[in-house]
Amino acid sequence: MLVDSKKQKLSEDAILMIAAQETKSKYSADAVYAALVKEMNIPGVSTLREGNTIFIVHVAEGRVGFFRALNADTAKNYLESSYAFIQAAYKMGFDVLVSDFEDPAIANIFKAISRHPPQEDMGYRLDKTQTGYRATVKLGPERPERN
Repeated sequence: MLVDSKKQKLSEDAILMIAAQETKSKYSADAVYAALVKEMNIPGVSTLREGNTIFIVHVAEGRVGFFRALNADTAKNYLESSYAFIQAAYKMGFDVLVSDFEDPAIANIFKAISRHPPQEDMGYRLDKTQTGYRATVKLGPERPERN
């Protein structure tokens, strides 16, 4: 059950459990929850929270990262949180983020953000994969490689 973050801020554990239930995984919600907690504690993994959504980011190479969103918020708030996340990730030094997902409805978030991008030179590409979709998001103007 999604919870409007403007009315009630959930605990991180509650967000993870709701997200685990909402993913419609073939694994139990408890197993998904445990895997998410383990993933969030991998060295070098960053988490950002906006409303009742937690974004997990893995550094790939240079200014590229892989991310997933764990959402327990309403659709409107999830979109607003995604805008904030895109801006925060760019400020953290990422130029490109990649996300794999199965639910085609998630593509609507990328479409909505691209209609009103929060930064210059922002855009995304959506590719069909064997298991779902891959979104590649250019967060803003590219910067020189990090050392």
